[in-house]
Amino acid sequence: MASPAPRPPARPVRRTQEERSAETRERLLDATLASLIEVGYAHTTTTGVCERAGVSRGAQVHHFPKKAELVIQAVEHLATRMGVELRERAGVAREGAPIDAVVDGIVEIFAEPVFYAALELWIAARTDAELLESLLVLERRMGRRLSDAWRELAGPAALAPDFDAVIALTMHLARGMALQKILRSDDAERQRLLGVWKRMVSTLLVDSANEPLDTRGS
Repeated sequence: MASPAPRPPARPVRRTQEERSAETRERLLDATLASLIEVGYAHTTTTGVCERAGVSRGAQVHHFPKKAELVIQAVEHLATRMGVELRERAGVAREGAPIDAVVDGIVEIFAEPVFYAALELWIAARTDAELLESLLVLERRMGRRLSDAWRELAGPAALAPDFDAVIALTMHLARGMALQKILRSDDAERQRLLGVWKRMVSTLLVDSANEPLDTRGS
């Protein structure tokens, strides 16, 4: 019996121009984030980013003509990923108080690379009007996305009148702790303080929800 003829090798699947373009963009954004975190904004150059990403200078200019646009898009790229993770977390049943999960989620945001990348931009934007303008637009977009995610994660607690104030204060607290961690790491003390804050937040939201309507805003 004759042996079956060998099968021809599978032909590689050709990617579309759109797929190749999307991959190039992602490589540039990931390389930019890595550069911001490792060497800071001042030492991040488009040439260095291209080398990290393994793409040509022409490809970088095609997608991101200016450095400011590249770094802003890179931070938003990471923030979008984190927003997806937060929404996935909101869809999973969690044990314990929902507001505790929200506080933990906010603190985690400021322990992620996106915070340190954004911090580099905040510092640079102090003396760069073009970067500042772009950064303010990004901050508003990120703020809206995160606010929606916090509300989903909080569930009924998000209905309390003081919920937005609690979120704003928690973000200020988490940002300050993240900045302090650059100089000194004291995880035990930070966890103790967060425990105190969670108890204060729970009490505040309960009191706010139970406050008579005619006394609010007076």
